[in-house]
Amino acid sequence: MGAQARAAGGRSPRLFCDMTPILAHARGHTTVTGVQRVVLRVVGHLVATHGADAIRGIAWHPKLRRVVEIDLSFLGPDYRFEAHHAEFVRDMAIPHDAGGAGRAPLRRLAAKLGRLRWRLGVASGFGRRLSRPTLSPSDRIFLPVPTLRNDPYIAFLTERKAAGNAVFQLIHDVIPVKLPELAKPGHEAEFRRFLARVPDYVSGFLCVSDQTETDLREVLPATGKSIPTRVTPLAHEFAGDAADDAAVGPAVRTIAEAPFVLCVGTIEVRKNAYALVQAWDRLRLELGQRLPRLVLAGQRGWRTEDLFELLARTGHLGGTVAVAETPTDAELAFLYQLCLFTVFPSLYEGWGLPIGESLWFGKHCIASKTSSMPQVGGDLAEYVDPKDDEGLQQAILRALQESNYVSAREHRIRQAELRRWSDVARDVYGAVMADASEGGRLAHAVGSRQLRSVPG
Repeated sequence: MGAQARAAGGRSPRLFCDMTPILAHARGHTTVTGVQRVVLRVVGHLVATHGADAIRGIAWHPKLRRVVEIDLSFLGPDYRFEAHHAEFVRDMAIPHDAGGAGRAPLRRLAAKLGRLRWRLGVASGFGRRLSRPTLSPSDRIFLPVPTLRNDPYIAFLTERKAAGNAVFQLIHDVIPVKLPELAKPGHEAEFRRFLARVPDYVSGFLCVSDQTETDLREVLPATGKSIPTRVTPLAHEFAGDAADDAAVGPAVRTIAEAPFVLCVGTIEVRKNAYALVQAWDRLRLELGQRLPRLVLAGQRGWRTEDLFELLARTGHLGGTVAVAETPTDAELAFLYQLCLFTVFPSLYEGWGLPIGESLWFGKHCIASKTSSMPQVGGDLAEYVDPKDDEGLQQAILRALQESNYVSAREHRIRQAELRRWSDVARDVYGAVMADASEGGRLAHAVGSRQLRSVPG
């Protein structure tokens, strides 16, 4: 690090990465979604590049109710959360207690036994990666997800900033404030409270796109306007584990037996799935038996009652629409690899992971032209107005009927350079570990828009 400030005893500043989102998620889930994948890939690359002595974990423990330091030596760029979930919750002293009264009896019993084992502390390696925090004032803290509803942890971060630790917050989007009608109920108030408190503990913001940086600047309260920002784009590379094809379940394999078009993302109002299904219904009348299946792949979200009522009432549009709910990483990769092309008609995004993932698998993508999405796809994706039902339908129809058009676009995708998670980790590290002799402040800068190389 050269001129960087040294900790006591000559040690270089370390980077503490907040793993609270992963610990909280692991308590109730054995699979991960977009945000958790981003955290695991970025931190995994940081550990692989700089080592577990230089990259430490820090978290508010969901059961111990205190801040812990985490040895991240187990984590690498290809870490498979789903395959190692049991080991993860053991090493992190987390009782796995997903679900509720509606679960199957055997699963309820397994959860009870897991909680009992946690209380007894007899599991092999129980909490072995946890320790008391050892931060020195020159160490840096990276928060990959905003901290909401956790006053004790925010108080800890505030104390650390006062002690000299620079704290950097990654911002994925500010949709709860900018477009509250598209967010979860109650999320706007929580996010406004978060924004009001960031001056207490945040030294700098990293934003995942130009649009997110612009939006953040618009909604920050006056007390936060002086906090510097930098754009650190996310990757096109698939963030999940695509290694284990054998882990693909029979339901997903059945979905893929016939030709299909894929839409990936949480099935909720912002993703505009209802408009997409309505377009599919019109295409069904136009193409009949020639229409391939539409596959919606993602966990069920909020304000989708109309969508699922329509699917139930019409027999999933006569079998032309299928839902792969809460797919594993392996199942998502399987679907990406076999689909005809992808559609992502979201109303608004802070980034838009499914666009980049579609390109990573070499697939043509029809995406919305709003917010950050053109930055993700560049000139490799096709863009439509998500509120233009006819335009969306015509773009899909063209892709279905003009195979040469799709193959030509796929050829361009294969020749393009795409951004990897190692690039994101490098940029994050460079931003948060800026030379202390220069004040350790973020410059207002736009991250690289260049599309980097696809694996050969």
